[in-house]
Formats: sequence, structure tokens, C-alpha cells
Amino acid sequence: MNKIIIDKLNKYFNNDEINELLNNLNNKQRSNIINNNYFAKIGNNSNKLFFNNLIKEIDLYKNNKNNNIPLIVDSYIDSNFCLLILKRIEGNTIGSNRNQFNINLSKKKKLLIINNILNIKNLNVNLEIDKKYNRKEKLEKYLSNTNKYISKNTLNKITNNINEISKDTENVISHGDLIPNNILLNNEQVYFIDWEYISYKPISYDLTYFLLFSKKYNSLDIIDSITLNFDKKDIYRDGIIICLKEINNWIKLIDKIDNDIVEKNIKRWNRELNFILKKL
Repeated sequence: MNKIIIDKLNKYFNNDEINELLNNLNNKQRSNIINNNYFAKIGNNSNKLFFNNLIKEIDLYKNNKNNNIPLIVDSYIDSNFCLLILKRIEGNTIGSNRNQFNINLSKKKKLLIINNILNIKNLNVNLEIDKKYNRKEKLEKYLSNTNKYISKNTLNKITNNINEISKDTENVISHGDLIPNNILLNNEQVYFIDWEYISYKPISYDLTYFLLFSKKYNSLDIIDSITLNFDKKDIYRDGIIICLKEINNWIKLIDKIDNDIVEKNIKRWNRELNFILKKL
């Protein structure tokens, strides 16, 4: 391992922690470790997409002293490795895993998170990030892959409204993966972590993603009671595409994990999809 990386890690972690971090990297494209004060993530270039995304994540931290993101304390990039070291955040993630759904949040806490999500668009990014997100392309792709796993009635509703659903809007800087374990709360302070999927997406995308993963049934219902500075229908447009995306992701796991779990989650996303179609 590069001596510069070892020297940097020695400033923040003990030998056992460093060995665990690097041993895990031998079998994976990335590895991370956390102690009482710091968090480290390291990646190798075996996967160019992840490697480049980690470089973009480092750039984000370096160029933003924002209350919603962790403080970067050190980093290193060469052609083979990429190292990120952050100051540990006090607080807890709002959920323990991606598919927890029923997050125990008061309306006040949920509104606090929503207000902070709507400010993500103001972050500064120096490196080139993906600006090519196109609703129509995503909708057509996911619909083609999932049409056998949604009802004919649902399929007809989507195809009959395809122009309305795929209507373009303003694209802004987006986290891209605001699942419960990427959001931390410490009293009234909100933090967003794990920025590997930063890109440009519709202004409504991050908010929709957060809401869909925060509640098991009718997850977008809070939209009716809040004021937004963009068309609320954009929430439903993104919601339909994200539901199809998640159905597509679960289809890929058929016969690879417990099929009962797969079926349960495909049903869940179908249910949310039909809630949203009633709103659009």
C-alpha cells in the first residue's frame, strides 16, 4: 500500500483499524472504517465508475463548508487509490437499512429534513458531473424491463400518460440516493452522507426519493400539506419512475436471494406506484 496513504491513516486511526480497512479492500472495490472521531472510505480503481464517483465525492466535501455535509479532514487520490477521511458526525441515521420504510419521524422532523433537502441544489461542485438525466429515457427503460411485473391496468395508465409523466423540468445538483441510512439527525441538525451518486437530476428528485423510502404506505401523502416552489406534479412524475426503477432492481434479484423477499418488495413498489398514479 502507498506510504502516503498509510501515513495519512496513522494520523486518525490505530493499527487494528487500519488493518481492518485495508484487509477488506483486498476483497472489495471499496472499504470503510469508523472510530470515535473519524470516518474513512478508500477505493481502488477496479471499478472505474465507483472510483470516479469517490473522486467527485471528495471534490464536493472540499468545495462546501455546508452544515448538511460532513467535514473533510484529509484525502488522497492517485491512479490506483482514492482515500477520503471525514470528521465523525454526532447523531444517528434515521433508519438502519435501505428498505426499512416505516421511519419513526414526527411531522416536524420530516419537515425539517424536507427543508434541508430543498437546499441541496445550492451546493458547489467543481468537477464535471452527469447532467444527462432524462425522464422519458428512464421511464421507457424501466417500463420495458418491468411491464411483466405490473398489472395491465397500471401499465395502461402509465402508457396513456407517458408524455405527462416524462415532462422535463429544471435539473439541479442532486444527492441521488437519499435513503434512511444516508440521512443523520442530531437534534435540529440534518446531515446527508455518502455522496457517491451526486449528479444533476430534477429539482424534485431527492425529496421524492426520501419520501418514498421513509414510509411504507402512501409515502408521498405529506406533499398535500406543504408548499413547494416547483410543480407538485414533478414529485409524482419522479415517484412513478423511481417506483419502476425499484421494481426493476428487485427483478434482478429473483432466484439470487429469498424469492419471498423479492415478491414482497415488488408488491410494495407496485402499491406505491398505484397510489401515485391516482395523484397525477
